[in-house]
Amino acid sequence: MRVIVIGRGVFGLAAASAIVRKGHQVVVVGPRDSGASSEDISRIIRDDYAGDEFHRSWAGEAIDGWRRWNASEVLFRQTGLASVTLEPMDSTTFAGASFANLASARRLDAVGVTGLLGFLTPGRFVDGYLNTGAGWADASAALRFMERDCESQGVGVVPEKVAQIGDGWVGLMDDGLLRADRVVVAAGAWTPRLVPETRPILTPAGQPVLYLRPAETARFRDVPVWALDLETTGFYGFPATPDGVVKVGHHGPGITERLEVRTVSDPVVGSFRKFFQEAAPGLVGARVARTRVCFYCDAPGGRFLVDRVPGRPGVVVAAGGSGHGFKFAPVIGELIAAVALDEDHPRRAATAWRPPGPRGDAARAGAIRQPPR
Repeated sequence: MRVIVIGRGVFGLAAASAIVRKGHQVVVVGPRDSGASSEDISRIIRDDYAGDEFHRSWAGEAIDGWRRWNASEVLFRQTGLASVTLEPMDSTTFAGASFANLASARRLDAVGVTGLLGFLTPGRFVDGYLNTGAGWADASAALRFMERDCESQGVGVVPEKVAQIGDGWVGLMDDGLLRADRVVVAAGAWTPRLVPETRPILTPAGQPVLYLRPAETARFRDVPVWALDLETTGFYGFPATPDGVVKVGHHGPGITERLEVRTVSDPVVGSFRKFFQEAAPGLVGARVARTRVCFYCDAPGGRFLVDRVPGRPGVVVAAGGSGHGFKFAPVIGELIAAVALDEDHPRRAATAWRPPGPRGDAARAGAIRQPPR
C-alpha cells in the first residue's frame, strides 16, 4: 500500500518507520516546525504513573526501547527523576501512588530532598522519592535520529503544509494533491484543525516553558530531573545544559489554545518567579534566555487516540499525546502501524475512538493563565 503520514514529530516518524518496515510505501508530509512540541532540548522519560497500569507498563517498555536506541546514539540520559512533595506522601496522592508502583525508586525525607536538590528552600518539600530508572531525552536529537532511520528505509518527505484531508487523498497549501491508500494524521495539536471529527475529543493546551540562566549554574548540574509536587504546583525542571541553561516548565490545564501563540507573556513569567521565591531560591533572579509555549494535544483521560476516523476508513488519527507522548517514541509506531494496516495490537482497544471526557491526568496541577493576545 501507499501510506501518507502527516506530521514530522515523534508520532509521525515512528509510524512511518513501523509501516515502511512492513513493506509498504510511505511518504511523510509537513514542514519541520522549530516551534512544534517535539522540537526541544529535553523531554522527561519516566514510568511514574500512579495507579495507571496501562501507561506505567507501556512506559516501561518504552524505556527499554530508549536504552536500545542508546546503543546507536546516546539520546536518553538516565539521571533519575526526583518527585518531591509539600506534604507527606500517601496512597491518595499521585506521588505516593507512583512510588508504590515503582520498582526502581527510593524514598526521600526532607533532608534527602535538600541534599539532592540544593536549589530548593530547605524544609519546604518534606517527602518524595528518586526514580532511578527515569531521566530525560534530547528531544531534537531524537527527532533527527528518527528522521535518519526513516530516510535509510526509503521513506519520502514532502515538506509542504497540508490544507485538506480526504479519504485517500491530501490537498497541499500549494494546490498540490497526493493520493494514498491510507492517510495517517499525526499532527499533534494541529490535528483538530485537519480532522474536524476530533474537535469534540482533542483539545490543544499550550503549556509555558522557560529557559533560564541562573547565577549559580553549578547547583543545577549533576542533579536528576525534578518534579515539585507536580499535582499541586505543576512545576518541573531539568539539569543544566553544558552551556548553563535550566529548563523549567508547568504541567497544568494550559495557558492558551491558540496555536499561533509561541512565547510566554510577562504575567506568566511572573507567576514562575513568584513560585521560585517561595520554593526554589536558586532560581530567583535567573535570567530568562527564552520562552516557548509547548502545545499538548489533550485527549480524554490523557490516553492517546489512535484509530480510524468514523465514516472515513482510509483516514487514521494518531494524536492525543496529552503531554506525555514523546516518551513513547520507541513503541508508539507499532500501534499506529497496526491501526493503519488493520492488524492486531494489545494496546489498540484502549486507544480507540471514544466520546468526549475530562482531559488531563492525575499529575496535572491548577491553572496558570495567560492573557489573550
